[in-house]
Amino acid sequence: MKLFFFLIIIVTPLLSFCQTFKSNLPIIVINTFGNEVLDDPRIIANMGIINNASAENSLFDVHNNYSGQISIELRGSSSQQLFPKKSYSFETQDFNGENNNVSILNLPEENDWVLYGAYSDKTFLRNSLTYHLSRKMGHYAPRTEFCELFLNNEYQGLYLLVEKIKRDKNRVDIEKNEKNDITGGYIIKIDKLTDAPINSSWCSDFTNFNNDQVCFQYHYPKADEITESQKLYIEDYMNNINSIIKEMSINQTPIDSVENINFTSFLDYLIISELTKNVDAYRLSTFLYKDSDLNDGLLTMGPIWDYNLSLGNVDFCKSSEISEWVLEKETACRSSIPSYWYDLLQNDSFNLALSNRWFELRQDLLSFEEIFEFIDLNSNYIKDAQQRNFELWEIINEYVWPNYQLGDSFESEVDYLKYWIYHRVKWIDDNINDFRLIFPDCNSSQKKLLKKVNQLGQVINNINNEIVFYIYDNGCVESKFIID
Repeated sequence: MKLFFFLIIIVTPLLSFCQTFKSNLPIIVINTFGNEVLDDPRIIANMGIINNASAENSLFDVHNNYSGQISIELRGSSSQQLFPKKSYSFETQDFNGENNNVSILNLPEENDWVLYGAYSDKTFLRNSLTYHLSRKMGHYAPRTEFCELFLNNEYQGLYLLVEKIKRDKNRVDIEKNEKNDITGGYIIKIDKLTDAPINSSWCSDFTNFNNDQVCFQYHYPKADEITESQKLYIEDYMNNINSIIKEMSINQTPIDSVENINFTSFLDYLIISELTKNVDAYRLSTFLYKDSDLNDGLLTMGPIWDYNLSLGNVDFCKSSEISEWVLEKETACRSSIPSYWYDLLQNDSFNLALSNRWFELRQDLLSFEEIFEFIDLNSNYIKDAQQRNFELWEIINEYVWPNYQLGDSFESEVDYLKYWIYHRVKWIDDNINDFRLIFPDCNSSQKKLLKKVNQLGQVINNINNEIVFYIYDNGCVESKFIID
């Protein structure tokens, strides 16, 4: 009898909460039939989505946006261990377990999706804002929709439904790569290798100034589908791109004379990464893709991905500080950044294009009016859902990351985000034309020699004409032995 009354005391509030639950956001309901969602393998579940035209959604309304089978797993690396609120990857399936391309919440048809649980970003806006800015710049970036999630009848909080990056006509629109074709479309990424399968990546022989290896993972074709000839092709292709960019720096080749690189995508990726001061920029969650040679065959930076650790959200690696460039930080977060970024920054035409592109974007897409309008509209849209989320996850007054700017409310978190963006943008306005002053590290003897040279670009022979010193525009000196 005591157990009966105990269950009534516990269960009744839960039933009452579910029966009265209403939201202006879509509601996603997932039932795993008592099975635990794992990191691997995926498990079969059922998902229903409620999204009424009136934007008045109740938990027990008809599942009118989607109702069917999915496979689901946990997503994320460090976030799985650090945060109690989990994020998920899922595939929509038919009842035979085959991929089922469907439109969810008005997003284009596909079958691969992410439910992002935004635990550390208390504004819930950093990813959606950054993706929005990239799309406005003219690039594909994952589309998103806010929603509230119930898992096995338990409320999980406010989530962001996100398109997963993959080759698709509505996502990364590149040519399908057949097994007998080596020049077809590729997607590669720079990321942690801790969870990567064996033989799923290669490490480049071009490194940054710290001599850290830069490793690329096969994203499309997948590691278990890509052929050996395709692996060799994309590795050689990237080595060739790196050599081209290095020669551009040395010879001051104009970027508009190079045909196989989409430099606008490099400019815009750099602008997004530096504007947000993303702690992972250039070295983690970094994608590149190449279309088939039958199309343009260009190497393109992007799509951008995973910007929750940006816009002042974390303090490690000096990422919350308004000043400095991500590329110049003397921190561990500077490791494994490909050297081609530093070579590009020593090319006059790239730097001029960077400055011009920044101030062009500042006229409209990156104006304070445009950025703050997005923040205000979306923070107002989720104002009720965020309150329910923080009632469940009581972190609004807690430090998620060390030394993070602590807000005492959702509103103060949003205000801090806007404050940080305003001052960061103003700092870039004042410093963008000096970006090229970031030089790769030279050893001490080279630095001393540089002080003795008045004019860059000249060639100095020693007395015996046995050694030639090349003083490049990037501020470094290279010595070469001359052998007759």
